[in-house]
Amino acid sequence: MAKNTDIPPVFRKLSGYNFAYFGAFALFTIIFDSGNVLTREAIYQRWMMAAVLLVVFTFFWIASRKASSYRQIFRVLLLCAAAELALAGFMTYWERGMASTSTILYIIPILTMAFARSRTYTVATALIASAIYTAAATKYFYDFFNEGYRVQLYGEIFFYCAVFIICGGILASLLHTATPKK
Repeated sequence: MAKNTDIPPVFRKLSGYNFAYFGAFALFTIIFDSGNVLTREAIYQRWMMAAVLLVVFTFFWIASRKASSYRQIFRVLLLCAAAELALAGFMTYWERGMASTSTILYIIPILTMAFARSRTYTVATALIASAIYTAAATKYFYDFFNEGYRVQLYGEIFFYCAVFIICGGILASLLHTATPKK
């Protein structure tokens, strides 16, 4: 199959970044496992999530080299963003909801969708990230009620969701000014 010149080469770079992200997550899991910081069940769950990421990122890597149309690679890009959002949501819950240090992970799928060069998809991903963060933090809060105050929960949700949407808006604006008109 010949390479399609309609596929922007930036997708090949993104596939490399995806594998770096997977490697960082795998190393993170190994470090926490070697220090006995996490339970066996938590390690198992992280490795299952890592396996999902590796499969999805491999599909994207193949699509970035062999896709016959932009539509094909875009579908796999959506799958990548969905897997990254799932990881961020699981990590938020696994790391004590609103006290999670993994909140930064929600920025990754927003950046991933920015590669689609679509303001709508970038901002929509920020809104979906906000919804997933809200759901994960709220679920943890109500599963383990005595680990914080409701006002703290709502303040955290508001602040982080605002940051996700602002980052999505900034990226969308940058895309609009940087994308050449056809």
